[in-house]
Amino acid sequence: MDVMENFEKPWFISGGWVVDIALGKLTREHDDLDICIYREDAKEALRYFENWEIKVAVPGEGRLVDYEQFSDLSLPRYCLHLFREKNFIEILLTERVGDEVFFRKNKNITMGTNDFALKDSAGRPFVNPVWQLLFKSLNPRGKDNEDFNNYLSIMNDRQKLWLASGIRIMKPDSVWLAKLSV
Repeated sequence: MDVMENFEKPWFISGGWVVDIALGKLTREHDDLDICIYREDAKEALRYFENWEIKVAVPGEGRLVDYEQFSDLSLPRYCLHLFREKNFIEILLTERVGDEVFFRKNKNITMGTNDFALKDSAGRPFVNPVWQLLFKSLNPRGKDNEDFNNYLSIMNDRQKLWLASGIRIMKPDSVWLAKLSV
């Protein structure tokens, strides 16, 4: 991911790409590229992308507003949309305290940073696929079900347990739970 090459804070590929990275192969078309950073590094990201058009997603409203000042990123806002010419990047701000990363939709769901932040054999940083699948489980579309089924084939028991635990909290009627039984 050349655009992040000189960003000096932790960053991770997120979204549907994480399943393909973990599998080591392309399983489907992807609409965009999502990057995850820790919220504490938002100012650094804003400086890094200062030559891009920066918009902030307003949760629950389905709209973007121009970024004007740092308070525009106050919770519950968590997503930047960056535009430059034909390029588009979505940056997701993720909360962490010390070595614990907090699931945005329920702070009782956490993951240690060593489990959250993975790297593939080429050194590309990416979010643990089960973290991403927990988001996808809340309102799964066809491609989300496809991602789940593809990753399920290589998911270890510890990952299944973590994902099942999170889904039981967030969406206890999920059909994915039966497939995760460990």
